[in-house]
Amino acid sequence: MKDSIKNSLACLIILVLAPIVAVSGDKPNFIVINIDDMGYADIGPFGSKLNRTPNIDRMAKEGRRFTSFYAAPVCSPSRAALMTGCYPKRSLPIPHVLFPGNDVGLSPQEVTVAEVLKGAGYKTGIIGKWHLGDQAEFLPLKQGFDYYFGLPYSNDMGPASDGVKSDLGKPLPIEKGKGQPPLPLIRNNTVLKRVLPDDQQSLVELYTDEALRFIEKHKAEPFFLYLPHNAVHFPIYPGKKWAGKSPNGIYSDWVEEVDWSVGRVLDALRAQGLSERTLVIFTSDNGGTQRAVNAPLRGFKSSTLEGGMRVPTIAWWPKKIPADTVCDGITGMFDILPTFAALAGGQVPTDRKIDGVNIWPQLSGDSQAKPAHETFYYFRGLRLEAVRHNEWKLQLPSEKNPSVKPVLYNLTTDIGEATDVAAENPKIVAQLQALVVAIKDDLGVNGAASGSRALGKVENAKPIMDHTGKVRAGFDPSE
Repeated sequence: MKDSIKNSLACLIILVLAPIVAVSGDKPNFIVINIDDMGYADIGPFGSKLNRTPNIDRMAKEGRRFTSFYAAPVCSPSRAALMTGCYPKRSLPIPHVLFPGNDVGLSPQEVTVAEVLKGAGYKTGIIGKWHLGDQAEFLPLKQGFDYYFGLPYSNDMGPASDGVKSDLGKPLPIEKGKGQPPLPLIRNNTVLKRVLPDDQQSLVELYTDEALRFIEKHKAEPFFLYLPHNAVHFPIYPGKKWAGKSPNGIYSDWVEEVDWSVGRVLDALRAQGLSERTLVIFTSDNGGTQRAVNAPLRGFKSSTLEGGMRVPTIAWWPKKIPADTVCDGITGMFDILPTFAALAGGQVPTDRKIDGVNIWPQLSGDSQAKPAHETFYYFRGLRLEAVRHNEWKLQLPSEKNPSVKPVLYNLTTDIGEATDVAAENPKIVAQLQALVVAIKDDLGVNGAASGSRALGKVENAKPIMDHTGKVRAGFDPSE
């Protein structure tokens, strides 16, 4: 009798679970590889002549390059856009970036792409740099991630004596004042160690090994892996197997190590039969610094020139994304959440404004697709500095030079923003100025705005480690 009941229950369970398994099997996996401060032309598919990037080259040959993909001028805002599907000024309205011990961060009330996918049955993990707040309330396990391994912010945010203010092999600079607290390496809710030069050199390999373990562990279920490297952000620390191996210095060494990491991730997907079930996006969080090559773009990180915000992006999904193709339409970090939600059967929040859209038509190469965006706004912190509409970009007066007249560029014929054509195109200037007026009642043009949502804020904020290296009392993001 008991066996009969057991058999009946087993059959019932199978019948109940069968649709779930079938649906889960149809869900694609997602991996976002986000490099820190990589220049537009630091990799072969975007024109590098210095760095050897065979794995990324192959990724582009098998995938689709996005040549007008926009981030933000600096990292915390860019990561907020990726996580929330919004302009950074909407979901993380800060003037620059977050620092250790700040009392603000990405609000727990924001709905992240990890939360959207977790709600759709995904396992979610972040391996690498977070940089959206280091208080317990703001860390990844409170923002939809099941697993977290990495640094809470940039690899230069620590004391000079720990080697985080100087490149590999360079003398340690003299600390001015008290300096920043030590940089912690974290796994889930545990601080593993204080990051020292040897740890900096091992970050790319550590993250890559962790990523491969995550893929192996979750290969039988849908997963979202966010892999934001600290490379190639200052200080420059290529791994011991890579330092001195390129002919062009330690920055190139580190770019080439990043390429190796990308190759290992893609090879793991191929080896485990997951390549045709996995969408991988390779991108950078902002434009490159002056160490990088952003040509043919003008400008660097921290600016709203194209070189500060247009980032090298490749989408890879064999048999789903057309190989060796290019999309030049306006797309960006804020499109990741709505796109992944659509592909996963997840729910995009409907109780708030989302600026991104589902760019699957652009990813899949649909020749009949309408542009994902005709208009894009270039915010630097809380200030609007430019607006683009199709091929036209109007650079607005900056905070440093408020009396300068707006400058107009045609990005189709002048991607390097070399020639002001405002005088010859007064109607275009007027149209773009009207777009500036249109955003004033939403995100505004400078300072606080009605369309910006509240930051997360805590009382008595403290850095994760004090200046002696002691972990703060009660540090437990699961509480």
